[in-house]
Amino acid sequence: MRACAFSPGHVTGFFVIKDRGSDVRKKGSLGAGICLSKGAFTTVSIRKSSQQKIDVFLNNKKSAADVSRFVAKKILGEKKYHVVIKSILQLPVSQGFGMSGAGALSTGIAMNNALKSNLPFSKIVEIAHESEIFNKTGLGDVVAESVGGAEIRVKEGLPPYGMLRKIKGNHDVVLCVLGKGMKTKTVLSNPEQRRKINRYGSVCVKKMIEKPTIENLFNLSHDFALKTGLANKRIIKAIEEAKKYGMGSQAMLGNSVFAVGDTKKLVKTLKNFGKVYVCRTGGKVTVL
Repeated sequence: MRACAFSPGHVTGFFVIKDRGSDVRKKGSLGAGICLSKGAFTTVSIRKSSQQKIDVFLNNKKSAADVSRFVAKKILGEKKYHVVIKSILQLPVSQGFGMSGAGALSTGIAMNNALKSNLPFSKIVEIAHESEIFNKTGLGDVVAESVGGAEIRVKEGLPPYGMLRKIKGNHDVVLCVLGKGMKTKTVLSNPEQRRKINRYGSVCVKKMIEKPTIENLFNLSHDFALKTGLANKRIIKAIEEAKKYGMGSQAMLGNSVFAVGDTKKLVKTLKNFGKVYVCRTGGKVTVL
């Protein structure tokens, strides 16, 4: 039994942490971001076994991959199968590109198809979302990735509790990785960082709802990156250079920048700061 699926990646510009309470369906984040045409391709192969065994490979290397493993175990239940999960991540992890969420979501879709479990899409999204929150690797990426496009998360959690509003527009998105990744878990566990994120993020969400444009998303994201102190000097410099040819800000949570505008000039400029990737806004979950 074998199946393949794709999930888009996702960049968050600003956010508010909403991870309290016992019901995972009501947890998540407020904020705004963009789904990406690059993401995670996952192939799941399953065969009967005398015991349950799960092997996960990320970009052809065996990995603990706790987020994807959590999803696989949840869908398997007590069934005894040997499951091999192979995910190709088109963008780096721990850089604010939603790769753990994309890996979890594409794993869930592929697992469901391979097992012929007939779980509804909403249940797979719930399992992937739960895995991200349990492993402290993300809050709102899975919810956004399940819908695609650019969005404002105006109410945290999964539908019908959570609520998204779409932002119009379709652009090339230039991504630049400036250095070592940023662990989401570390930031979410820091009380002072949480206070700053929630204080400034709440203001940004309110202003974004009042003016739901891609231009406002970038302006508010830049303010958020500066006021929270999440942007280091090199990120700030990269954003300043990017803004000469369009709009740019820090990808949350990563040592990275995302920008739109004159794509060729943005690529040339941001290559001076690190590795560059180009994709489009949009992207949607697909069974391959």
